[in-house]
Amino acid sequence: MKKLYLLPLVAMLGSLTSCGSSKRVLIYTTAEEEKISFMQEKLDEKFPDYDVVIQYIGNGKLVSKLLAEGKKTSCDIIYELEVLNSERVIAEHDDLFYDLKDDYDLSIYDDSVLEYTSRHTRFAINQKSYGAILVNNKVLKEKGVEAPTKYTDLLDAKYKGLIEMPDPNSSGTGYSIYNGLVSYYGETEGIKYFADLKGNVKEFTTSGSTPLKDVEAGNVGIGFGMLWQCVEFTNKEGNDDLSVVVLDNKAPYTYYTMAMINHDEIRPEVKEVFNYFYTELNQMQVAKFVPNKIYKDQAAPTIPNYPQNVESVEMKHVFDYEYKLHLLDKWVA
Repeated sequence: MKKLYLLPLVAMLGSLTSCGSSKRVLIYTTAEEEKISFMQEKLDEKFPDYDVVIQYIGNGKLVSKLLAEGKKTSCDIIYELEVLNSERVIAEHDDLFYDLKDDYDLSIYDDSVLEYTSRHTRFAINQKSYGAILVNNKVLKEKGVEAPTKYTDLLDAKYKGLIEMPDPNSSGTGYSIYNGLVSYYGETEGIKYFADLKGNVKEFTTSGSTPLKDVEAGNVGIGFGMLWQCVEFTNKEGNDDLSVVVLDNKAPYTYYTMAMINHDEIRPEVKEVFNYFYTELNQMQVAKFVPNKIYKDQAAPTIPNYPQNVESVEMKHVFDYEYKLHLLDKWVA
């Protein structure tokens, strides 16, 4: 069988051309293009007789699709759905995701990521994404200011108009940073922090990656984003003026998840593909792209310029979708 090599922009075409395959496995993912390319190559090598289709769908659209379709969805596997979105789906369709507890060894995970398993085992963590800032040192030098090292530094008026951050209402990245600093300072002081920061922020962007692109382009000097993406920008050829800073060496974070749809009959090939994700492929993806610790025996990051020994903010309500709604009601922008 001739394999289709899919990128997000052509995923719908792949879905149409492969719909007749009896060995077809459909994966919905919110992952970035480079991750999809990497995983598709590995899946094609591992399962040459299966038609494994990876289809990109944004977080919000994927949640809406799952809530609307339930078990009627044609999808077999969900990969890299932000954890609060997964919790929202489970709250409304408690058996939509297959229960992993009897078939999968959760002891491979570091205890720090298993808080949710006291309530359910309907998904597995596929990555932990830290928040950080990307700095354009050339822009800051032209403005006569130094790079910040603390969260409170950003409240100084000298950074006015030099900062961008994703909006928590539209971006999981933005919400993880918002919730992270509320956890760091406490709810009252954390919300006040963002009220004070607002005057220095040029824009709260709809997309989580826009601040980093604007830092790269020199439109602003400082952009909040995911640590692994900040590192990718600094490692691109020609980006010598960019650097990554974890303020206070305390990083907010969120988790992303993978799950198998609990269809009335789960085909053997679907289980084989999910098993491969669970036991091998996700570990490779973590090491290559987002090497923040989620596994007990996980090696230290080897990606160039990836910060070592980053400390996590002591996050609260990481798995609590209702608290997210509460916190968004108090958002200052």
